[in-house]
Amino acid sequence: MTSTLSDIMDLDFLLALDEQADTPEQTKAVAARDRDIFCQLDTSDMSDTDLLMSWLAYRKLVFFDQAGKKGQWHLPGKVFSLIYRWMARGLALVAGIIGMAMAYGFLAYHGVRPVNVTLFFVVFVLLPAVLFLFTLAGLFLRRISLFRSGPGVFFTLISGVLFRVVPGILERAMKHFGKMPDDTGKARLEAALYFIRTKKQAYGFLFFWPMVILLSLGALFFSFGALGGTLFRVAVSDVAFGWQSTLVATPSLVHDVVSLVAAPWAAWVPDYLSGPSLEQIQGSRIFLKQGIASLATENLVSWWPFLCFAMVFYAIVPRLLLILAGFYAQRSVLEQFDLHRPRFRRLLVRMKSPVMDIGFKEQPVNGSDQTSARHDRQTYSRTDIGGAAQAQQNIKQPFRTADTPQKNTETRTSEDVNAGGVGVLTPAVVLVLASIWDETDQARIQELIRQQFLLDVLQVIPIDMDLETDTDLLEKRIPRDADPVILLQEVWQPPIRGLLYYLVQLKQGVLADKNLWVLLTRTPDDEDLAVAADDTDFTVWQTCIARLGRPDILVERIRP
Repeated sequence: MTSTLSDIMDLDFLLALDEQADTPEQTKAVAARDRDIFCQLDTSDMSDTDLLMSWLAYRKLVFFDQAGKKGQWHLPGKVFSLIYRWMARGLALVAGIIGMAMAYGFLAYHGVRPVNVTLFFVVFVLLPAVLFLFTLAGLFLRRISLFRSGPGVFFTLISGVLFRVVPGILERAMKHFGKMPDDTGKARLEAALYFIRTKKQAYGFLFFWPMVILLSLGALFFSFGALGGTLFRVAVSDVAFGWQSTLVATPSLVHDVVSLVAAPWAAWVPDYLSGPSLEQIQGSRIFLKQGIASLATENLVSWWPFLCFAMVFYAIVPRLLLILAGFYAQRSVLEQFDLHRPRFRRLLVRMKSPVMDIGFKEQPVNGSDQTSARHDRQTYSRTDIGGAAQAQQNIKQPFRTADTPQKNTETRTSEDVNAGGVGVLTPAVVLVLASIWDETDQARIQELIRQQFLLDVLQVIPIDMDLETDTDLLEKRIPRDADPVILLQEVWQPPIRGLLYYLVQLKQGVLADKNLWVLLTRTPDDEDLAVAADDTDFTVWQTCIARLGRPDILVERIRP
């Protein structure tokens, strides 16, 4: 199952909603729901990506049912897709009109001075071809990592229009036509737009090829419009073409250039359409002091098929190929997207774990209950996860089958989970300041991380917050399979510039192939280490880390 950009954004958004669960009861409800979804699936031949997409399908179904008819305005993936489609349509329309108007005006002929073939060729054939070559060169240089320091002026411009201008226009249009959602819906729409802008920074590589496709779409429809304007002008009016040059340019030299340009289509079209002959080129040369009265009409009109074919082969076809390549490249990027990032991996663990440290215990399935369970799994298949009617029935209470987890007062430890064959917890490493966190506090944090994030802390490494010293230490002590690396940080300490620089350098250096978490807690002396979701210090940390634009540096918190 191939995920789309819209799917990834919606998955990230819905996971973010789940992460807002603050109380133990809310956390238990989220975990039980995710396990219920897993139990309804036939997982015999499903990959982890299939599991995530099936979870997303169910969550969307319930989300849209709860949001009502205007629920499409609430999910960022849907909002982004809508904005992107309308921007693509608007760009194509505007570019096509501009191209048609320019070509139509360029071919204005009043019987005195013919259209300059050379200038027309430069504007509508050579310039698009050169821009296409520059695009290819930029893609190649980006591929070999020579120019990755910035997105470029054109991509910055298109990105600004896509993420700021178009949403504003969309919002005003919806308000004008009376389709704007209510206050709650408007707030959710604004939240979705903010989420899109945030993910543009975090997942910039996923937006690269859509930007390339948008730029190429504009260039393509400009050439389509120019071709249409040329054909229309030729069809409804008498247009004369000629060439002139102050330089020493003989008709034979011009004929050689024309023959070279016409090589792609000359073999399969009639000679009179492939390009002007040597005699026609000689007969369409303009000398200003002589005028055009002595020139034959058949020579003056012999150029337009050549110009039209040149626009097709050097302006339209290359852009079409680039757009097709862009779709293929975007699909490849999405297939290579790491859906085993920590937040996605935690969801997979929640779905696959029959028993977790949340006070639930699964009951065995025996006898006729197995038949019922198999029937229920078929109900929520991969292609239609539950159906609208069943989803509506289960919105307020998670659906249950005989093999789904039931509430139980017995609590199982992480060791019990691993011993039960559920799958080993994800290994991780914790970094702490030894001067603040003693061994007792470290053990306390280790257990909280195990319970809340389903991570198996392999070791706790004391650090000094000195980049050079810590780099040498971490290179020797961090196990290869440990991911993420968790830096323990007291929430009251502000994220000053020096600390942020330390995090970025650490991530770019010794932790380049791992995810880095900044786990916020209270001070070790506090009985409760939990940080509330509305804590001002926590919000400041989220904002500062988000501004780094690095999706592999995350902010987490000890939850109540």
